[in-house]
Amino acid sequence: MEKLLFWLCWIAYFSTYIGRLNYSASLTGIILSEGFSKGQAGMIGTAFFFAYGAGQFVSGFLGDRLAPKKMVFTGLMVSGLCNLAMAGAKSSGLMTAVWCVNGLFQAFIWSPMIRLMYEYYKTETRMKACVSLNSSVPIGTMAAYGLTALVIWLSGWRTMFVLAGAALIGTSLFWITGMKRVERYAAESGKMEEMPSGETGGSAKAAVNWKSLLIQSGFLFLMMALFVQGALKDGVTTWVPTYISETYGLSAILAITSTMVIPVFNLLGVYLASFANLHWFRNEVRTAGAFFVVSAAAILVLRLSSGRSMAVSFLMLALATTAMMAVNTMLIAVLPSYFGVIGRASSVSGLLNSSVYAGGAVSTYGIGALSVALGWNATIVIWFLMAAVSAVICFLTVRKWIAYRKEVLQIWKE
Repeated sequence: MEKLLFWLCWIAYFSTYIGRLNYSASLTGIILSEGFSKGQAGMIGTAFFFAYGAGQFVSGFLGDRLAPKKMVFTGLMVSGLCNLAMAGAKSSGLMTAVWCVNGLFQAFIWSPMIRLMYEYYKTETRMKACVSLNSSVPIGTMAAYGLTALVIWLSGWRTMFVLAGAALIGTSLFWITGMKRVERYAAESGKMEEMPSGETGGSAKAAVNWKSLLIQSGFLFLMMALFVQGALKDGVTTWVPTYISETYGLSAILAITSTMVIPVFNLLGVYLASFANLHWFRNEVRTAGAFFVVSAAAILVLRLSSGRSMAVSFLMLALATTAMMAVNTMLIAVLPSYFGVIGRASSVSGLLNSSVYAGGAVSTYGIGALSVALGWNATIVIWFLMAAVSAVICFLTVRKWIAYRKEVLQIWKE
């Protein structure tokens, strides 16, 4: 049962990246073929991330109240329809509207999955499952960029949206069918853990004071760091093909294809984070801070090598975004699962994730605008400063998180 649930969640979330990053991967080709400016093209991606961030905030709270199975199904189905609509859109305004709806409904997927992980998994296996589920992000990224490059080469960027739409609709049907089997196995075997107080509207939920949670746990500060993490993970990934194309003169297809090396490295970030947290730092927030330091160092080297060595630039971009994937694993995949004990795994996940995608939204447009106004070198310096400040925020928040985890969540692991 646990394996079936894991693979259902993994495949579902993997598919969302095919229907999300296909736009980012097509960005250079869309600019060239449709004649959009960088600002117009960037605004379409920004609309997605703003809608996704707002949707995460809403869906996180809904995910603790509504059936997660139905929320994920709805998100996958509507995202598939949006991708099909994107294939026929002609104007940047219409594409912005469609991609905004796509972002809103894709937000219905991750947070309810975190709740499912808490409900169906035993405590000793839940952490490993959450970490492994996050591997769908770099693998989905790699698949999205690889497939998009191939499809653009064979048929054009619009075909990629048709294929993504069909894949998402098919996955939604696979999800709903598979979840019925999971529920049946759980009922027959009696292996499903007893729901924590609050999942059905109990006192634990009512007792949660969000102002207290945000301040006492340090989450208010972590949300600032996660804003930067989203900017460096999603915003930078969006513009990497364009940066490589403009800096080193590669064609659009070659730039997209060469960018596939980055998510290969990013996959390591998922497991590096788990290893570092288990053996070295023993605290999710401290581990996140350490990886912000790694990202800042990689971005500094990127600035020094920019325009001089494409190989070094690729390596540093890969290292910087891999470190951000490690941060994502700790603060988005692992941290929210602790709050299942008070019936808030989904809402906390949505709250933190909304900060990530707010950062992605601002940077998707902002990086394009900065590169035009200031050039890529100045833009890279800004990335460095953002990563360095976020590292400081994480290290200053460690003690708050340890105290909150012990006093409120009654978790003494350190």
